[in-house]
Amino acid sequence: MGNKFLNTDLFDKAMAFAIAAHHNTERRGKGFPYIIHPMEAVAIVSTLTSDQELLAAAALHDTVEDTDVTIGQIKEEFGEKIASLVASESDSVFEGLDESASWRQRKQAAIDRIAASSYEAKIVAMGDKLSNLRAIYNDYIVIGDKLWDRFHAPGGRDDHEWHYRGLASSLSDLRGTAAFSEFTSLLDKVFGGPRPELIDMADYKESGDGFTATSYSHKDGERMIKLYEPFIPSTEPKRELHVSQVLTRMGINIPKAYRMVTDGKRIGLEFERIKEKKSFARAISQAPEKMEQYVVDFAHMCLDLHKTECDTTVFAPAKERFLKAVAVSEDFDIDQKARITSFISSIPDTTTCLHGDMHIGNAIMAPSGKYWIDLSDFGYGNPLFDLGMFCFVSRGFGGEELMDKLFHISMAQMDQVWNIFLNEYFKDDPDKEAKAGMVMKIAALYAVFFMNRHTVYPGMREYVDEYLLNTITI
Repeated sequence: MGNKFLNTDLFDKAMAFAIAAHHNTERRGKGFPYIIHPMEAVAIVSTLTSDQELLAAAALHDTVEDTDVTIGQIKEEFGEKIASLVASESDSVFEGLDESASWRQRKQAAIDRIAASSYEAKIVAMGDKLSNLRAIYNDYIVIGDKLWDRFHAPGGRDDHEWHYRGLASSLSDLRGTAAFSEFTSLLDKVFGGPRPELIDMADYKESGDGFTATSYSHKDGERMIKLYEPFIPSTEPKRELHVSQVLTRMGINIPKAYRMVTDGKRIGLEFERIKEKKSFARAISQAPEKMEQYVVDFAHMCLDLHKTECDTTVFAPAKERFLKAVAVSEDFDIDQKARITSFISSIPDTTTCLHGDMHIGNAIMAPSGKYWIDLSDFGYGNPLFDLGMFCFVSRGFGGEELMDKLFHISMAQMDQVWNIFLNEYFKDDPDKEAKAGMVMKIAALYAVFFMNRHTVYPGMREYVDEYLLNTITI
C-alpha cells in the first residue's frame, strides 16, 4: 500500500529554496554541507508539529542570517507568517543594538526575543537550538573543553553555558515535550548542573544591604548582583534563578535574572539593573509625606499578584513550608505542634500566586514600572499567607535598629504603613475583621519558621503563644 497523500508543496518549495541558498557552503568546522543543519532542525520540529508553515520556517531559518537572502525575499516567496518566524530566528535581526554590542548583549537580546515570541516561534527555535546543542555534545565527548576554542565567545565555556541555560529558560513553554527533555538532558551532560561564575568585585559597588543578602551594582550600569549571606543554603540562589525564569514566562513583572555568581565566598545571582529604582520602603523613608500614596500603590500591586493563578507544576504550596517548619521545630512539644498543624490545615486552599516574602522592601518602583524582587520563596496558596509575612515584619521584633536597617523607617512608621495597607487591601471586604485576625495568626507561623533558623528576637515566642497557641484547641 502506498503512503497516504499529503500536500507538501509549501514545504518542498522551502526545502528547495534553502538548498539553493546554502549551496556550496559548509557547516562550520564539520566538513559536511550546511543544509544538513536545517534538515535536522526540520526533523526536530516535525516531532512537535505537522504544520507545513512551521516546517518550512525551520528549513529556512538560517537563510537570512547566513546567506544573501533577505526577509523581504522570504516574505515575497512564502508569506508574512513564515517571514516572521524566520526573522525571530535570525540573530542578525536586532532592535536597539549596534555593532559595538558585546557577545553577551547580542545573545541576551536573542534569548529575550525567543522568550517573548509565540509558541509557534518557540517550536522553530527549538529545532535550531537543539540541533546546535547536539553538535556541541557530539564534539564535546570527543575533544572535551578544547571545543570552546572554536567559538567567538570571549568567556569560553562559561559564556556558552550561560547562553544555553538562557535558551532553556526562553523555550520552557515546550516543557513536557521530548525535544525539551533532550535539550535539558544535553545541557547537563555538557555543562553539569548550574554552577556560579566567579566575578571580580572590583567591578561592583554596594547598593543595598538586607538581612539575607547584599546587593551590588555593576560599573556598566546595566547589571546588578545579589550575594546571599553565608547562613543561607547554597541551594537558594539556584532555586531563585529557576523561579525568576519561570515567573518571567508567567508574566510577573520582575527584573530579569541572568546567572548564578560568586565572589569566592558568597553565592548569588546576577540581574538586570532597574534604573532609577527604589524600594517602596526606601521611597517612604525619603518622602514620609507620601506614605499613604506609596502604601496604597503597594497594596494594589499585591492585589494584582493575588489575582494571578500560579503554575502549580513548578511551585509548591505555602502550607508545605509551614507544615515542615512545625514538624522539625525543637521549640514546641507534641501537643503544641498538633495544634499549630491543625490551624495550618484549616486555612482554605487556593492556587493563587504568593510572593512568599511579601513586604515593602521586596517591591521596587522605577520610571519603567513596578517590580517584585527576592523571589526565592515564591509559591501558591491563600493570599493571607503573604499578608501574614508583611504583618510579621511590621511587628518589629528586632527593634528600631533592625527596622531601620531593613526598611529605613521607624517602628512607629511601619505601624502606620501596616494599618494603611490593611485598610486598602481589604477595602469594601465584608470579612475584613475576620481576615485581619487570621493574618495575625499566620504572622505567628512566620515566627515559628524563623525560630527554626535560630533567628529569635525578643517577643517572638510570646507572640506565637498569644496569637496562635492560646487560641487553638483540638
